[in-house]
Parts: sequence; C-alpha cells; structure tokens
Amino acid sequence: MGNVKYDPIIFCQEESLNRDDFIIATYWAKAKTTDTLMRAGAVAVEQTTGTWQRVPDETDEVRRGHVGRVIAVYNVPGYELSCPEEERSYIVKIAFPWVNIGPQLPELLSTVFGNISMSENLKLLDLDFPKSFTDQFAGPQFGVEGVRELTGCLERPPVLAMIKPCTGIPVDVIERQFYNLAISGVDLVKDDELIADPVYAPFYERLEACLKASDRAYEETGHRCIYVPNITDRQDKVFEKAHRAVEMGAKALMLNSHATGYGLLGALAADKSLNVPLLSHPCYAGAGYVGSNSGIASTLVFGKFMRLEGADIVVYPCAHGKVPGLTDRYIRAAQSMLSGFHGKKRTFPSPAAGLHPGMVPTIMDELGPDVVLGAGAAMHAHPMGMKAGVDALHQAAEAWKLGVSLEEYAKDHPELQAVIDVWGVYDPKKSIFELTN
Repeated sequence: MGNVKYDPIIFCQEESLNRDDFIIATYWAKAKTTDTLMRAGAVAVEQTTGTWQRVPDETDEVRRGHVGRVIAVYNVPGYELSCPEEERSYIVKIAFPWVNIGPQLPELLSTVFGNISMSENLKLLDLDFPKSFTDQFAGPQFGVEGVRELTGCLERPPVLAMIKPCTGIPVDVIERQFYNLAISGVDLVKDDELIADPVYAPFYERLEACLKASDRAYEETGHRCIYVPNITDRQDKVFEKAHRAVEMGAKALMLNSHATGYGLLGALAADKSLNVPLLSHPCYAGAGYVGSNSGIASTLVFGKFMRLEGADIVVYPCAHGKVPGLTDRYIRAAQSMLSGFHGKKRTFPSPAAGLHPGMVPTIMDELGPDVVLGAGAAMHAHPMGMKAGVDALHQAAEAWKLGVSLEEYAKDHPELQAVIDVWGVYDPKKSIFELTN
C-alpha cells in the first residue's frame, strides 16, 4: 500500500480536536507554490515533531500526541476553480498541542514562530488560547481597577508623565521635574525608556530623589504622585532593582519588556513579594511587528502577550501621534487588553508617543474611558507652563465625558485653549510630527 500524501494526523478539521489541548495560530503567507496544503503541513511539522525528512522515532503515536495540525487553509481571494501560477497569498490555521510548551511565553514563541520566523512572506496574525493554557499564567495583578484604586482616579483617566529630555539630565533636575509634575496634578511619572541606570543619573540615587519628591508633594497637596522607575537591565539585575525599589518605597515598576525578552515581565508579576503594578514600555517592539509580510501582529505583541505576562499598564504607540501606525491596529490592541480574556484582569492601555490634549477626545471615542493618558512634551512644553499642560489634559478628558467639543470647552479653560492654538484639535489629514511627515 502506498503512503498517503497528506497525513490525516496532520491534516484535519478543528472539530476533530479537543480544543482544551491546542493553541491555534493563524498565519498569512505568500509563496510561489502549487501546493499550499503541503507548505502548511511543513510548517506544522517543523515547529513540533519533525524536520524536512521524517525520522524513525517520529512515529504515528508521537505525531498523535505532539504534531501540529493544519486545520484550515484559505486562498486569498477564495479561489475555487483556478488560481494564478505566480505567487499565491493564503491564510493558514495550525493547532499546536500546548503540552509541548508549558506555561511560558518564550517557548510559546519558539513554537508558533520559531524557525519559521526566518522565512519570508509569513506573518503570525493571531493566537487563540484555550482557558486551560491561560489559567497557568497569573496575568495582571492590579489591572485597570487596581491601578485606578492606587492612583485615586476612579472617574477619570489617570495621567502619566515622563521625564524629559530623554537623556542627559542629572538627578537634581529629574527630582525638580518630578516634584513640579507631582504638584501639578499628575498621577504617575515614569522614567523615559532611554534612562535606566546611566552614569549621570544612577538608578538608586534617582529612585531615592524621586520618592522623596513624591512624599514632599503629597505633604503639600494631599495627592500622591507615583514614581514608576525603569528597572530595565540584565535579568539578574532587574530582580535586584525591583526588590530594592519596592523596599525603598516604590509603588510601581517599569520594564522595557520587549527589549529585555519575553518571560521576564511574567516572572516579576508572579513574584508575590513585589506586589506593585507593572508598566510595559513598547521600545524595540517594532522589530517584531511592523513588517507587513513578516513578524508578529501588534495585537499580540501589545495585547495578549502583555496581558499573559502580567502588565498592568501597557504604553504603546497611539496611531494619531508621532509613531506611524494604522488606527484599527492600535484600537484592536487596546480591545485585546480590555475585553474578556478567560477571567484575566484587564490591562490599562496607554496610547502615547506625541499625545496632546487635542487628541484626547478622538482617543477616548475609539478606546473608551479606560485609558491612561501618557504625555511628555504636551506637559513640559505647554506655552503656559507645566501645570497648565497637566490641566489641559484633564480638561480635554472632562470635555469628552461631558459630550462637549474641545473648542467649546476651551472657551472657559485657557489652558486648553492655549494648546489648541498651538497644536490644534486632531485632524487625521494633518500631522504636526516630524516622524510622520
């Protein structure tokens, strides 16, 4: 009897599987091929049990327990009678047994986008996780509601500021900036992603100074501004800094989680001795998601992955700001942070990178009220000063809540009017940013 070309263990329907046992990956692919099924099967085998040639110990029994399953292949468009001889685009769904992976993100990525990530014209669009898999991840420890309670922002978006300029300023200037932001009504102040432990502003010296400034502002105003120090470093030093920071009084921590590598943020979230909200910064993430024909979709990178990793706040590019991006992608990323996800707490989206008050109603129209408004220059460079910059952000959010246009609300709020005069109300046909001109 001859061999069946398309192994029925590998090529099957989703309905034939116990969904609790599989993670389903959806890919877009393009190739010069007359057999998209066989190419899909090669991916399923490559990322699980086998290689280019089946070996003796890759038995049917091994395959039944551990091989990837091709459960769907869709031509794009949906060719039925004929198709072009040149390159073909298609969507593939492959089910991976998560028993191969265990409860960790690094091996998940090694499985669903490992060796195949070095192929051209292949992009991972989505992962559909069973609850049996996600239950093994702690997820956000505070989430939207916990961050609101910590900051006291129960009815409005928390405002997140960052130290500017990004690099080059010493600890005394950083301390002064933090204090001025704190007394101006900012809820959280984070380090810039480009300052972690530089020689001119060492981590522990900077941490001590900002925590003292937070205490001083609290004594004067009764409002606690939370410092979010950047603990990005080598992995062993990250944990050293995290524990020391919490011991010194830090109430939140920040990590450049894409640059440090997946799994580290999750380990911080699982460390019960820390017990503070975690903020994930997006720097370096573009290396993985921006390719139209390669990489991993931004909705996974900023949404599902960060939620599994336990991020309480995810800073990521706002499509209307200085970093290019499609509006539907940034909206969908936020939806993956906020919508139901097997009982995990919701993660606070913080669309940033060029955010100013003129964008706030558009952002809140698209994402809703559960957003952290993260801004730098919009506060530091306000023509009436830093406090006016903070006030203008609050006023823009209040205008949205009241259903009043920014132009109307600005008539009685000079801080808001001043930024409208300088930066305008968001217009999708215009850009005030050098990176998007």
